[in-house]
Amino acid sequence: MTHDKAALATDGRYFNQAGKQLDDNWLLLKQGVQDVPTWQEWSAEQAKGGKVVGVDPSLLTSGIAKKLSEKIKKSGGKDLEPIAENLVDIVWGSERPARPNEPVIVLDEKYAGKSVSTKLEDLRKELEKKNSRGFVISMLDEIAWLFNLRGSDIPSNPVFFSYAIVTPEEASLYIDSSKLSPEGQSFLEENKVTIKPYQDIFSDATALSKATEASSTDSGENKKFLISNSASWALKRALGGDDLVEQTRSPIVEAKAIKNETELEGMRACHIRDGAALIEYFAWLEDQLLVKKVTIDEVEAADKLEGFRKKQKDFVGLSFDTISSTGPK
Repeated sequence: MTHDKAALATDGRYFNQAGKQLDDNWLLLKQGVQDVPTWQEWSAEQAKGGKVVGVDPSLLTSGIAKKLSEKIKKSGGKDLEPIAENLVDIVWGSERPARPNEPVIVLDEKYAGKSVSTKLEDLRKELEKKNSRGFVISMLDEIAWLFNLRGSDIPSNPVFFSYAIVTPEEASLYIDSSKLSPEGQSFLEENKVTIKPYQDIFSDATALSKATEASSTDSGENKKFLISNSASWALKRALGGDDLVEQTRSPIVEAKAIKNETELEGMRACHIRDGAALIEYFAWLEDQLLVKKVTIDEVEAADKLEGFRKKQKDFVGLSFDTISSTGPK
């Protein structure tokens, strides 16, 4: 968005939808189409003549921010500027939809295969190897896995809005406490995990950066906090930037990628159950189309398949909405 232009960049999945919903005030940047600039290139082009490009630093990684800054300067712009408050949120005002606040449940160890205390112990061993002060976690799937919790703040994903900080001595989970049942709160307390307000993450990160800087000055040690390469620019800035932060491949990514026997068995079992649901669906579909000569639309077919899946043991939800089609191409 500039003083006189507005552009929306999206990929091929949403070209049709964007084309129908945008009015003449908008330019549609069809990403991946030949000779169409990326949103970064378009932004840099608008910055010509020494202009500044403002961004919400919580919505892009520091790596993306660095490359965008370089593009802006190369095109004749001044720089990339992090904006403390998202300007779109200001426009929303009181009409801005509330952040999802769905319940968070404890994943029983009979499904996880490893306790939270063991996972934290393993993570701390990795922190010791890297000689770091701690790990600030922003990836939602990593937090859900580490603390054996599951949520539904994002449709078709078993995650919940949160941050976490793990140090050699402490583990803190930043989450709206209203999401947690008494059972969930007790579970975290038993595993020596401190519950903190979700919105406190950036102020706490700033406090940690000051403590880290002071400790490094006093002791001469150059221990840094770790964040993953996927962490936001805002989080890195709050922690003190390059001097106090090391970005790395998350040790949790590797730990969660290596499935234990319980997880492997769970994966096999869920594929068997889903296969049974699909077979039941195909049998129903064949009967409807070939025997009863019924006309079925895409929504009815998708709902029926979901119904068969819901009948299976341990069903929680779909990994994505069913994509079904019928009729001429």
